[in-house]
Amino acid sequence: MSGRPGASRHASPFDDLDTIRVHLSGGPVLVALDFDGTLTEIDEDPAAPRLTGERRAALARLPGPRRRLAIVSGRALEDVRSRVLVPEAIYIGNHGLEIAGPGVARRPPEEVAERLARLLELAADRLEGGPDGVRVEDKTWTATLHVRPRGDARRLALVEDRLRDLVEEAGFALRSGKASWEIRPTDAFDKGDAVRYVIDAIPDGSAERALYVGDDETDEDAFRALPTAITARVGDRDVETAAQYRLADPAEVYGLLEALFDD
Repeated sequence: MSGRPGASRHASPFDDLDTIRVHLSGGPVLVALDFDGTLTEIDEDPAAPRLTGERRAALARLPGPRRRLAIVSGRALEDVRSRVLVPEAIYIGNHGLEIAGPGVARRPPEEVAERLARLLELAADRLEGGPDGVRVEDKTWTATLHVRPRGDARRLALVEDRLRDLVEEAGFALRSGKASWEIRPTDAFDKGDAVRYVIDAIPDGSAERALYVGDDETDEDAFRALPTAITARVGDRDVETAAQYRLADPAEVYGLLEALFDD
């Protein structure tokens, strides 16, 4: 099989379920799902999102002999694993830098963490005295600068102005997220690289038999890396995306999983 189902680009996957089922048939399937904004609603407090018991149970039904589940997140791997709590899942943390699960494991060398720690000390000095509303989340291999209140473009721009040259001189990249900036090593695995790595680790794995759902700019890396997979972006329909389909919110994500994998 080549290519993806022939539905109009950015249509609802619910209009194309039979074709998607056929596309994902014939071998082991990888179901790869972003966490924040995809499996849980975005919260003003980045530490708040958790799965309900019902949603956790829905995810726990996915892994099986012919189906693998990967949870993909910008959070540190142990952080997202503690929020999902599905032992059979493969966890991809730090936007692709950390991978751990049945039959697969990968993470950066320790020197990356050491360089990041030094960078964050310098960044704290640069941010001292403002702008306020910035919280630094140290994720060992990467860091997220959460900027609140959400939607404050001026405050986001001030953070970038103060830090971009410092970050790039240290050998890291500064990348925009939802109400945040991500500091990550240059030339590091992104979400697309990580999902391809997992597919290659699955016996008889195939990118064509993969479903990837995400809601953020970093998920676009996976959409582009999986041109023959089934891909869907969650949220604002006005945002440009390389994904094939659109979903409105996490509730629709769970509805799609139930419709496709009701066994």
